[in-house]
Amino acid sequence: MKKPYCLFIFSMLISTVYFSSCEKEIDTDAVQRAKDNLEKSYQYYPIAIGKSWTYQIDSIYYSDNLGNIEIDTIRGLYRETIVDTFKNSSDNVIYRVLKEKLENNIWFVTRVYSLMPTTNQLIRTEDNTQLIDLIFPLKINSTWNPTALIDANSTYLVRGKGIQIFKDWPSAYISDILEEEVFGEVREVLKIQDVKPDDNIILYQSSTRSYASGVGMISKEQAFFTTQKTELAEKPWEEKAEIGFKCIQTLVDYK
Repeated sequence: MKKPYCLFIFSMLISTVYFSSCEKEIDTDAVQRAKDNLEKSYQYYPIAIGKSWTYQIDSIYYSDNLGNIEIDTIRGLYRETIVDTFKNSSDNVIYRVLKEKLENNIWFVTRVYSLMPTTNQLIRTEDNTQLIDLIFPLKINSTWNPTALIDANSTYLVRGKGIQIFKDWPSAYISDILEEEVFGEVREVLKIQDVKPDDNIILYQSSTRSYASGVGMISKEQAFFTTQKTELAEKPWEEKAEIGFKCIQTLVDYK
């Protein structure tokens, strides 16, 4: 009676060792895949001193001036260049970025913003507004709250008029990762939906971005319109907007 019992115990030990070894092997593969995916994710926004991106930006602004709707269209080339780094009080490395506009063949600095990459997110601070641009690792249907670090109910001035741009923003999510030709080379492109087009009779807002691996952000399109002209509900927003803007940003060069 003892021998079968001993054989049973022995077989259980063998099984335990076998499955334990399998678990370790599976875990090792999973850890490596996660590490590779994390490294790959960082390539969608390569950050280093000297990196530069030049964009064609087309914008249209609407402003209600005592019942007179003023429309201002702006088009031009803008360049964003990482110029140096510094550390904050928490010892995080911050990258300082110059944003310039080309006028009469001369680049003029229009503002400065900062980027703070961490192991799991990229924080962009512009005009004292901290937005979480990306999270890491990146994968289809990943979601995050880009406004987690700010008061989403804050009011921002657009052509002198206060609007709550980020009020009721949903979570951003990665809608697709696909291959596209970018400057003559096929690359993986990440599609981000910040805000799906939200169209009602008094408000319209939308925001999308695209990033190419090894390049950075290649396009961004955002719009925010508001109106009290409910009688014009069927009209296009370009005809009924009282306050707001639409901005299309397209990468034309990088280094």
